Amino acid sequence: GSSVGSSVASNIGSSVGSSVGHGSSRRRATPWLPNAAATLAIASSSLLLPPAPAALAADVATRTAAEFSSTAGFEEFAEQGGKMKADPSCFFNQCKEPTQACFTNPACLKGITCLGNCRGEQLCATQCFARFGSEKLNAWLACTLEEEECVSTGVQQDTQAFYANPPPVVGSFKPSDLEGKWFKVLGYNPKYDNYPCQSNTFTAAADGSLDNDILFRVPKPSGAGSWQNNFKEKLVAGAGRSGGANLVVEGKMFGLTFHEDWYLIGKGDGYRVVAYRGDTQQGPYDGAFVFTQQADALERPGGQKMRAEIDAAMRSAKLDPAQLAQIDNSCPADATSAGVSAAEASKEKLEWKDVFELTEWFRPGTIRKQANFDPAKM
Repeated sequence: GSSVGSSVASNIGSSVGSSVGHGSSRRRATPWLPNAAATLAIASSSLLLPPAPAALAADVATRTAAEFSSTAGFEEFAEQGGKMKADPSCFFNQCKEPTQACFTNPACLKGITCLGNCRGEQLCATQCFARFGSEKLNAWLACTLEEEECVSTGVQQDTQAFYANPPPVVGSFKPSDLEGKWFKVLGYNPKYDNYPCQSNTFTAAADGSLDNDILFRVPKPSGAGSWQNNFKEKLVAGAGRSGGANLVVEGKMFGLTFHEDWYLIGKGDGYRVVAYRGDTQQGPYDGAFVFTQQADALERPGGQKMRAEIDAAMRSAKLDPAQLAQIDNSCPADATSAGVSAAEASKEKLEWKDVFELTEWFRPGTIRKQANFDPAKM
């Protein structure tokens, strides 16, 4: 759910620009775009603008693929100064149709410049998707980053070691243990698990899988309000890549593919404790979260006993229960729907600053990152 969303956003954020929400509000992560930069490093394009004065002091990505671990994805690569590989002609040949569709749509182009401004920072990228997300943007990211690899790190990911030694799961788990509506009340990984107002509604499907309807909010940078997100995913019973999972979920978010293994490490009356491991092009990610049937279950009578059982389950999986953070489920009436509506898309207008900011895609390192960049103000 949100964890995936964030991981993927983060991926894309880095590549351009979410392991956001996890069924958990996943997770996953949310993807990003390679270092804003590398993504559209088209040095030969006639669209290039002369470098701004600030470019003279800008950091330049110089590290090669050989200098990174086998699990390095876009996010780690961008954060540590990796030099992305880009094929300029790929954007306009192999990905001609999605590039034309996005580059002739102001709202989609705004999404690209928004992600570029994030320079791989996960929350920022997630906010860009909440503000400008669309099928056109997803299609462009899917083609350029994943299907045709117009931009790549050059690292061949190997996540075998990452999935090894999975946490122990409860022996009596069955998919029906998650059916119904659950609130995520505690999150372990601050990058993916702690978005506010997270609910997951699981419904049994005819094929034995679980359909998960996920709601979560992404706070606006100004602190005034949030974007309401809604994702759907399917979880299938299986051992996953680790060989020890209870459920597996795979799909696409923000145009990029994700895989996630879920481990039910604790369950009791009114609560479930889930750990997860996942990966995208952004790289591998993991975390844990707690579902309860009432949003305020831990504050109700019996809440202390429930928390003690949750903490014991975390320790059994060698996770520190002190790292669990409370999730805000107060859900004030100040949320707007995520993504660009048809009405908004028709109103968006490109400004000179948007054109200038596109330079960062074509020639990475030309423009410094804005210290107080706010996707909501684009």
